[in-house]
Amino acid sequence: KWIGALLLSLLVAAIFAGLGQWQLDRAFTKDEPKTNSSNSSLPLVEKRLMLDPKHTYIVDGRLQNGVSGFWVIMNAKDEKLTSTTIALGWAEKLAAAEELRANLSQVMQAEAFLPVSGYLLPSEPPQPVDANKPYLLHSVSLAQLLNLYSPDVPVASTAGYLALSANSVQFSSDVLKPIQVTYRDGEKINWLSAFYFLEWTLFAGFAVFLWWRLVKDEIIRL
Repeated sequence: KWIGALLLSLLVAAIFAGLGQWQLDRAFTKDEPKTNSSNSSLPLVEKRLMLDPKHTYIVDGRLQNGVSGFWVIMNAKDEKLTSTTIALGWAEKLAAAEELRANLSQVMQAEAFLPVSGYLLPSEPPQPVDANKPYLLHSVSLAQLLNLYSPDVPVASTAGYLALSANSVQFSSDVLKPIQVTYRDGEKINWLSAFYFLEWTLFAGFAVFLWWRLVKDEIIRL
């Protein structure tokens, strides 16, 4: 009888635990993904930078509106000569990005500090580079890029890289489109669901406790 009662209490406790897990999942909710093209709270960073067109690279595997393409990125420096990697824009075809990179490296000159604005993004893990195309990278890794910018002399760098906004520096090319940055505002807590989670957890524990208490009372009577 009591073994059957134990199994029943464990089943009830499992149901309560499942309900508690469901409430726990509802307690922590994330906002829907947003982009910098919508009205959002994504902060816009403004700087004055001198561009370094000799160090221009391409990064593959950059999704935009569900389409995989390429970023053209470039080194830049502020007044203190601190390096800031900037992502100029997105191109769908590699050939177009390569042509633009060649034009920027040959035509554009580092002359003055220009006002730029964009969204500061974190560095990514480094990935191996193809020896046949050393300018084609598979991630935006600042550690890797700094070694390319200055292989012999250490240089200071900002903590992240800057994805330029649509109203920043224009690069006389229809190839590049403004980079679409996808992000989330953060995680929110539903305190009512969190309270229900604790309540169901208590109920699950009470189901087992009730069985134990009834068994103990039975032993005392014997």
